[in-house]
Amino acid sequence: MKYLLLAYTKQADWDSVDVNSPEFQAMCEFYENLGKELTASGEFVSTEGLAHPSLTRTVRMRDGGPVAVDGPYAEAKEVLASYAIVDCASHDRAMAIAARIVAAVGDTVEVRPIGQGPLAEDTPLS
Repeated sequence: MKYLLLAYTKQADWDSVDVNSPEFQAMCEFYENLGKELTASGEFVSTEGLAHPSLTRTVRMRDGGPVAVDGPYAEAKEVLASYAIVDCASHDRAMAIAARIVAAVGDTVEVRPIGQGPLAEDTPLS
């Protein structure tokens, strides 16, 4: 089953990151090694880092029609930084991958099963 891993980081951390720092380089190396491992195991589907949150626009229904507004939420302290799709044998495996990311990087990772269509039954979470 495929899972979407949504990685959130603190807005303040995003804004103050030093891409030349040893910590940032270690994070990049972790993600590179994890990507190689998941590719080798056949679990990797895709991943992308996202652009700065200030470039985000959200479309909401207001006054009977869709309206585009800036940003995800003005009061948000954490912002969506990246996503990955993995194809794992179990929800536990997806959670284990997410836990490794959290332990290595410190960001929050949300794990969601990807629906398989209206006729498929939802896989119970363990």
